[in-house]
Amino acid sequence: MTVATETVVITAILGHEFHYARTPEETSHLVEAVLDTRYSQLYVWDRPCLSFDHDGGPQFPGGHRMRITAESAVGWAALNYMHPGAPDGALVDSYNPAATEDTPPLLFDPEGDLWFPATASIPLDQARQAITEYCRTGQRPTRVEWQPGQWY
Repeated sequence: MTVATETVVITAILGHEFHYARTPEETSHLVEAVLDTRYSQLYVWDRPCLSFDHDGGPQFPGGHRMRITAESAVGWAALNYMHPGAPDGALVDSYNPAATEDTPPLLFDPEGDLWFPATASIPLDQARQAITEYCRTGQRPTRVEWQPGQWY
């Protein structure tokens, strides 16, 4: 299913701050902000997500989201996609079939000291393409390979 552009709001949680994009230009800037932020989450929905701090919050779409760890200084990122109703994998991490012993594992959750496997680390440009695709479609990106994720 492709999400109609005129009804889409991209919500990015960068650190603990909510940011929104509605146009292709705003989305492009938001993708770059995601890649410049170490830990972030993305939601594609027909309205902005709301935090616990907002009146009427919290509000999030039913289940699907992408979590991103980006280490832009070294050129790596790792993606985690969750969609409980998806028949082809409810929880998956990006997969780098060319990972070597030099490929760095990236921290998934700094509060829980949880790490992505090194095989989840992908080049930053590939992550940019996948994140852009997710923002456009709201679906699991096809621009990267995936491996089973863990319930962190």
